[in-house]
Amino acid sequence: MKTFYRLMSFTGGRRYLLVLGFVCAFGVTVAGIAIPWFVGDAIDRAFPPNGPDRPDLLWPLALAILGLSVLRFLFGFGRRYSTNYLGHVVEYRLRRALFEKMLSLHHGFYDRASTGELVSRATNDLRVVRFFVGWGMFQLFISVLTLAVVSVALLYVNWSLALIVLSPMPLLAFAAWRFAAKVHPIFRSVQQKLADVTTSVQENVSGIRVVKSFSREPFEKDQFGGRAEGVLNETMAARGLRAFYIPGMSFIPATSIAILILFGGRAVVEGSLTIGQFTLFQLYLMQLVWPMQGFGMVIDQGQRALASCERVFKILDSEPDVRSPEDPAPFPSETPGVELRGVTFSYADEGDPVLKGLDLAVEGGEAIAVVGATGSGKSTLLSLIARFYDPEEGVVRVGGTDARRLDLGELRRNVGMVPQETFLFSESVRDNITFGNPDATQEEIERAARIAGIHEQIRAFPKGYETMVGEWGITLSGGQKQRVAIARALVKDPKVLLLDDATSSVDAETEKSIQEALQGTLEESRGRTTFIVAHRLSTILLADRIAVLEDGRIVEAGTHEELLERRGRYHAMYGEEGRMERVSA
Repeated sequence: MKTFYRLMSFTGGRRYLLVLGFVCAFGVTVAGIAIPWFVGDAIDRAFPPNGPDRPDLLWPLALAILGLSVLRFLFGFGRRYSTNYLGHVVEYRLRRALFEKMLSLHHGFYDRASTGELVSRATNDLRVVRFFVGWGMFQLFISVLTLAVVSVALLYVNWSLALIVLSPMPLLAFAAWRFAAKVHPIFRSVQQKLADVTTSVQENVSGIRVVKSFSREPFEKDQFGGRAEGVLNETMAARGLRAFYIPGMSFIPATSIAILILFGGRAVVEGSLTIGQFTLFQLYLMQLVWPMQGFGMVIDQGQRALASCERVFKILDSEPDVRSPEDPAPFPSETPGVELRGVTFSYADEGDPVLKGLDLAVEGGEAIAVVGATGSGKSTLLSLIARFYDPEEGVVRVGGTDARRLDLGELRRNVGMVPQETFLFSESVRDNITFGNPDATQEEIERAARIAGIHEQIRAFPKGYETMVGEWGITLSGGQKQRVAIARALVKDPKVLLLDDATSSVDAETEKSIQEALQGTLEESRGRTTFIVAHRLSTILLADRIAVLEDGRIVEAGTHEELLERRGRYHAMYGEEGRMERVSA
């Protein structure tokens, strides 16, 4: 019930649709129930048990039935329009709330959740909820109201016969309870398995080139088939229950009709029940067949909607581990220095720490290269500066202020990052470059593109900066995507620039042009604190200072020459390569 009340909170501002829906549902039900009453009266007038028939008395009844049919049509139209509208409004609001929540959640949430599952909750689950809101709960109201009004009407006509013919109805409540108890866990499993199927489709479409290059089509086909078969098996289990219980609920009114024929027919013969009243009983019991079927379908839909709501609300109830403080400190107006003091961090709650008591201080406007073996925590260090995560121990200071005391949006507006894995949106080249600064002028866009070494290539595209980029930037080469990502970071004109191996996907000539452009930018203006994560010595040498990261700690820091002279870890990695480059120069 708590889940239902929470779902209804999404009707705020459209409650009149909810009220109108119930009013129209009441009107449809009452009008439909009133028609058999007049039919029974008409039969008794046409075939009176005592005295001659009076055909002239049938006109008012015929007109009344016609008028009730018109009212039923009008109420039916109002009910369908208002309830369908309401269902779509709730679906829209839930989808928007879900999307906004997903945008607010921290990186750790996405480390655990799959894209396909999140897409499934925003599509499959919300579709089920919309159908219940727009049809299911109103059908439940109609079914209960029909059962209640019909029972009162029959008790009014002949209470003793009504008690007999309605005696099987308590079985209906028991059947509905059993059906709900059995089908709910099945539908919860169905929705989860649908998410697994969506995940499989999403991953294979996104990674189709990898799938084909490794000839993994048979494996992926079998895996998808297994997941799809899981959905089929769980769905058929639910449908099996539905196939048994819903006809069983329809069987109950049929039992009542059999009882009516036995006891009602005897009452007609004895003269204690008129033919019209017998017909009224029969019509009312027939009217209970669809509401009882509808009752079973509502239980079916309600359990699916409940399972879907639980999955959606689980995301809406998620709280980001990284959030802005209530009273944020102002972001430094000058180029901020960055300091990591005693920082320890791990991705899993009980996993081994990636960073272990790390200490590193970078002055404002300084360019520092962070080097180390694969998996040493270089990208993690940059993620902590951008506050994608918060450290478990220690502190990250930006401009002398704990990053957790800065407004999160302001911090990230002043931090430009080129990630190791480049992602581009299915928009134009211009839109991708201006993603972090939509108000950038053409001059600013072109300047950033020149620094990234991509301007001339963009001009050679069919539509220049208006050329559309395919999904994930698939229409661009790896080097082009990386350079567009660099331009995207630079056009923000950030005070802190994070380059996570930004030249890893480019050829030697392109790398040289990017390095020259970046070097020129760094020399032209020291108004930016820059972190360069790299493996190539030529990229590392762009920095003023170098920090060596090993086993989650900074083990060495200094200039290239200073570190070579120490003959430590840095010398082991780059000493020989450095001598070869000096000789070749």
